[in-house]
Amino acid sequence: MKHPFSRLLTGVLTLMLTLSLLSGCQFSLGGLLSKASVSPPPEDYVGQEDGFRYAKTTLSGQERYLYDQLLSGLQNHETEIGGLYPDTEMIQAAIDAIDRDYPELFWFSGTGQIETTLLADTPLKASYLPVYTMDQSQRETTQAQIDRWAEECFSTLPQNGTDYDKALGIYTYLIDHADYQVVSSNSIINIMVNGAGLCGCYAKTFQYLCSQQGIDVTYVTGQAGGEAHAWNLAWLDGTPCWIDPTWGDPVFTGGNNSQGPSYEYFGLTTADLERTHTISTDISIPDCTDNHCNYFVRQGLFFPSYDQDALVSVFQRALSENASKISIRFTQQAYQSACHALLTQRQLYSIFRQANHNVPLPANSTLKYTKNDDMCVLTFFVPAS
Repeated sequence: MKHPFSRLLTGVLTLMLTLSLLSGCQFSLGGLLSKASVSPPPEDYVGQEDGFRYAKTTLSGQERYLYDQLLSGLQNHETEIGGLYPDTEMIQAAIDAIDRDYPELFWFSGTGQIETTLLADTPLKASYLPVYTMDQSQRETTQAQIDRWAEECFSTLPQNGTDYDKALGIYTYLIDHADYQVVSSNSIINIMVNGAGLCGCYAKTFQYLCSQQGIDVTYVTGQAGGEAHAWNLAWLDGTPCWIDPTWGDPVFTGGNNSQGPSYEYFGLTTADLERTHTISTDISIPDCTDNHCNYFVRQGLFFPSYDQDALVSVFQRALSENASKISIRFTQQAYQSACHALLTQRQLYSIFRQANHNVPLPANSTLKYTKNDDMCVLTFFVPAS
């Protein structure tokens, strides 16, 4: 929590009144206030450029001015960031935006104290006292660990890949190298140093890694599954879409790492996301309507109708790639037909046999599957031969 408190300058005022009487000068409270107070920030301030910082773009000009002042102090590890215009709401809005925009400020806890200097009940100036989680020496050591983790992740990405290709690779690597676990903060340290974290840790780590690759991603909060949640809004090759790496981790949903990532929540439109998530209104966000970056659409795994021959081709491709599982998404109407045909009528077995060159399943083997009714996705696990 951030607790504002004040410095009272009554003694200073009394002293200045006394001095003015002794010197024969006329005391002017208005003149004193004008000299001692911080002027309001310019309303038309645009702000300094530093890559893609979406939350900053949602601020007013005055808030962006405070944002830049505070950011400079945080980057320099200052214990007190002074000379701020004394509007606590604007200062808090700027801090919240920095916390969304800068996952790389891992030494900053996201909290601090706003200190306001008053004269005759009039705010003159403010300072921000940030809470840091480590000193500068520890910061350098931790940065080196983060850099190594990121370098290993980036080594798995296609060198000339599109934003979609790189973001998908980061999503997969993150999920394969993280476990969902309750921790005390949303810092990227939890995953990139300690290997586990909450949804906020997943979302900030994904944001950080994508930004290092020049991909525009921001951090978004809201509700999912009846609880507070965090995920990402990304612009992949110019297309805005939603990505939730936490819900893509089988550990989070009660599975295990050997199942590999789930892709139901990669590249969603707003309409698809809102089947399971409620977006916070803290900041304005675009309405994502283009499913061009949806994983299933992009991979040829989205079906507007039940087509047995097309599914045979999908299974053939998966088997040729030695895939351990096959996930397929349908429209809502087609999903009902697919579940009935594949599961109730057991057409799944004949499709698998055709895809496997009419080789039947090994003795005592079954085709296991999972259903995601919210996203209309069926996932089939290929039995070991």
